[in-house]
Amino acid sequence: MMPPSNEEREMTNHQRSLVNSCFEEGQYESGMAVLDQLRSSSFRPPPEHIRQLLYIALFPPPPPAGDQIIQQEQCPPSPVKGSPTKYKPDLPKASLSPSVVESETAQRILFSFLATNSPGSLFRALPRYPLDDAGDNDLPPGSGEGGRDEDSLIARESQCLKECKNCWAILKEGFVQRKNILPQESRKKRGRAAYNIEDAIDQGNDTPTVVAEHAWPTLQWLLSLFEKDELLKSQKSEGKVQLPSKVRNNRYFDAEKFSPLLLSQIPPPRGGTGPRWEAGAPLDIVFHSIQQEDGERREMATRLLTLLINLSLSGFFDATMFAAALTTRLYTSSPKIAQNLMESLPKTIPVLTFKITVCQKFLSSSSSITGETKPRPRPLLRHASRRDSGPISSATDTDAGRAGPSLSPRPALPTCSEVFQLLHSNHKSQTSASGPPVLTIKFALLVSYAQLQGLLPLEERDSDWKDALSNGGLKHVIDTAFPRDSTYHRALTMISSFWLVG
Repeated sequence: MMPPSNEEREMTNHQRSLVNSCFEEGQYESGMAVLDQLRSSSFRPPPEHIRQLLYIALFPPPPPAGDQIIQQEQCPPSPVKGSPTKYKPDLPKASLSPSVVESETAQRILFSFLATNSPGSLFRALPRYPLDDAGDNDLPPGSGEGGRDEDSLIARESQCLKECKNCWAILKEGFVQRKNILPQESRKKRGRAAYNIEDAIDQGNDTPTVVAEHAWPTLQWLLSLFEKDELLKSQKSEGKVQLPSKVRNNRYFDAEKFSPLLLSQIPPPRGGTGPRWEAGAPLDIVFHSIQQEDGERREMATRLLTLLINLSLSGFFDATMFAAALTTRLYTSSPKIAQNLMESLPKTIPVLTFKITVCQKFLSSSSSITGETKPRPRPLLRHASRRDSGPISSATDTDAGRAGPSLSPRPALPTCSEVFQLLHSNHKSQTSASGPPVLTIKFALLVSYAQLQGLLPLEERDSDWKDALSNGGLKHVIDTAFPRDSTYHRALTMISSFWLVG
């Protein structure tokens, strides 16, 4: 059978050698220009070239002070006495180190490849956990690395990306260390381009940040890659049927909206069976990003958290464990951080349901009421999920088949009475400035529940919620759960009028 006409093929050896020849001479701008010219939706870029682009993109800029001293140290020594034919002046030590301009060029070309090539073809350059026992079956044959490209110093230095367990590690401060890349370095005695946390501590950094200052563009690229992969997965689940807008907005449509490549960045369970759950590294990035002054960086926190929430609804990533981990982080966050994170999430049925679950866990764990029997959450009715028959990657399909009986259950939606009960509860440190952001989470719970009720089909809306809107029950909850002089009370008093007409 003939392969599809739009299938990506490997670049030829001649095409690769054009780029390698430039990189071997340290002509990174020229090499990247050639690579950009060869960019095509018909040819997948070699993983070693994408890895070299990432290394150049992550290469730290020079420090703002002390550059002159560094440059003086790199000047070749004065000629010594002896035969001129035996004298070989030393090259400047940093002559093959990528410049700031070259790093910016690499970042731009990475986004260009994302526009023309599939996420899977680009992700071959990145570390990942296997999605099944057979390992990385999505790595097509004939794409093997090595050979002449390793004559390039930048190719050998970029091998440090392969040594990581996941893509989150390459973003850390100090992963790519600004160092002199020597033209005369041998393969056997070359130094590592990356260094670990202990190295950073020795250099005066108590704890390296999870996203280096110059690594934000790379994080942006990774998020865009995961989002495109998620979109492709969703489209393959839909097939070619154009669904109405109302259907596209409900939870059934989002059942297959997750990124398998993002799943490959979550380590498999230690026991070897069941859904994955360990998401400490991406959550570190979420909470680091949401604290940034720059709005674009805060938006990256929202994008990554949304991707993780969608992944938790797939069943392959434990939604209960993830909600518990997020709750723990929120419990030690400031009200401003919690508010920024909760309010920035998209207003879709799956995300709102997950938010309500997190708020429910948070308020249940922080409540001072004990000995009270709480009713079990009422599960939402769901249509059977239609499994993807097309291979976005063979590893994902194999994993799906094997992990089917052990899929993680989706969050259940609490009843209106349960929500009101949590809001009425007397929580510890509710008004303490240094305590957990209880009022912020209460506000998020009530607003999210109201928004969700407005999106649900009429037959699935809680009848108690309808009654509370009309008989004054909602106003009583707002008056008793939130101090009258608080911004939360004033805001809820205003927006609750829109819920009445909705």
